Amino acid sequence: MRSDYHSHHAIQLGLALTGTAQFKTKGDPDWVHYSGVLIPPNLVHTFQAPGDLVANLFCDPESAVGRGIAERLNPRALTPLDAATAGELASELKQAFFTRADPDRLIVAAQRCFTNLVDGANFATPTDPRIAQAVAEIHRRVDEPLTLGEVANAVRLSESRFRHLFVSETGLHFRGYLLWARLNRALQLGFSGCTWTEAAHAANFSDAAHLTRTCQRMFGFAPTHAQRGQIEVQYRP
Repeated sequence: MRSDYHSHHAIQLGLALTGTAQFKTKGDPDWVHYSGVLIPPNLVHTFQAPGDLVANLFCDPESAVGRGIAERLNPRALTPLDAATAGELASELKQAFFTRADPDRLIVAAQRCFTNLVDGANFATPTDPRIAQAVAEIHRRVDEPLTLGEVANAVRLSESRFRHLFVSETGLHFRGYLLWARLNRALQLGFSGCTWTEAAHAANFSDAAHLTRTCQRMFGFAPTHAQRGQIEVQYRP
């Protein structure tokens, strides 16, 4: 399956569990084959893996691990991983997947792919604590109608100061980040057994069609396709 061109807020790690993964940005004339690749936030890209199995893993850039990974990323291009590094990162995940391990073990294996990338790193630029608090507030109330003013008030900032600081720290406007958080909540619910209509309403989307359009824009395909064809983990330590 080939995805549509899309972009999202997360740092993405693509690991080929068999064969290679094929990615390209709008600036690439042809598909490029990777054993592993890191994709920075908000970079428009597409991928395919005909006949092969690829794990696409996602890490919140505001997390400690995300900040560590960001230090080795080109913010405007795909960052390839050499075959040895990609193979080492994917080893535990491959074993868990091909032995049909339970979902909890798969999640742990996927999380270790990220932590192994930054083992021993020194995170010198922590997220502003007010924005960390704001992000936590967004995720806590992701199923509710929520305004910028309400979150700014919760972290004791004026709306104008909060708006500027939020973009500076996250790379997204408030509404864009809120939509990203709602999408991830809806996907979590849908993959856990809810209908897509139930998942959409629980994450404050107007309906399943709204959820599908958002997923296609941010991930390149409908949520039902992701459920059938991908291993996807959102990591927010």
